[in-house]
Amino acid sequence: MLYARQPTQAERIELQRMTRQAVGRVSQRAHMILLSIQQRTVPELATLFTMSRASVRFWIRRFNAHGPAGLYDDPRSGRPRKVSPQVLESIVTLLQDDPRHAGYLATYWTVVMVGAALVHQLGVRLSTSTLRNALHRLGLRWGRPRLAMPLKTDPAKAYKQWVMAKAVIEAGPQVTILYGDESRVQLLPLIRAMWHWVGQQLRIPTPGTNVTRALFGALDIRTGRWVYLIRERMRTDDFLAFLEHLLVVYPDGPVLLMVDNFSSHTAQAVNTWLATHARLHLYYLPKYCSHLNPVERIWLQLKNQLAANRLYGSLQLLLTTIEAFFTAMTPEQALTWAAA
Repeated sequence: MLYARQPTQAERIELQRMTRQAVGRVSQRAHMILLSIQQRTVPELATLFTMSRASVRFWIRRFNAHGPAGLYDDPRSGRPRKVSPQVLESIVTLLQDDPRHAGYLATYWTVVMVGAALVHQLGVRLSTSTLRNALHRLGLRWGRPRLAMPLKTDPAKAYKQWVMAKAVIEAGPQVTILYGDESRVQLLPLIRAMWHWVGQQLRIPTPGTNVTRALFGALDIRTGRWVYLIRERMRTDDFLAFLEHLLVVYPDGPVLLMVDNFSSHTAQAVNTWLATHARLHLYYLPKYCSHLNPVERIWLQLKNQLAANRLYGSLQLLLTTIEAFFTAMTPEQALTWAAA
């Protein structure tokens, strides 16, 4: 009759550990060897562990020859992986090319199209789940692209920046230095990504009829003072009304105002108005450089805090909320946001 040999003290400790911590089949084999050491017969062990007598003898012999290490399964080669390095390289090459070059009437690649292209090029058929896993391993994710400004540079950028810097440096303490900009607010909620329960995506109602207003704002970069004006539109007449408003708020001394190249800022009517209002000097930021205007970050804070994912019952409520926001905004806070 075949029995497991008497183990050493170290082997007995290892067998006991395996019964507690090893995975299912290996733990079962360790139990079987401990019982065999106690002279339990092969037929008894086969009945107790629901396995063939040949399997019981196999594992007893493995233990007798190799100790507890012999109770683990030998490494198996398994079926060759379909997603080989060659397949991954082909996927990368495909995604870097236009689908139309591969004969597809499409502007971007989908999982199905990539799978079909691999069949055509390599003769490899992959399930959609396998192909998605391969794309994830390559660091790819399915998501919407973002719109971006064209990569253009104002040829006069350096000159305009030098003129503005020179004006600011030479401005005395009696000169007010402002950055100005405008933004549009509307009853239609501004949609932003947010957390929600799975299957319970938040539904934000629309106002039915959208109503907009234009916000004109200017930030004093020395003091952090914020001046704004609400108008119905962003036309040239509205911009001129804002310039008039600035001269009322700052009744004494020169005012330097830095703005972008929006059409209402560069209109001939503005030049005519400036010729008769010598206290206000208008400077234009370089084209395609809206990020140089710190007022943009004030608008961002306003919309993220008040307009994102929220419908106001009326335009008056929206404007009242905006006024409360600007009233609560301290000069220190405005300068901190502007410099972010």
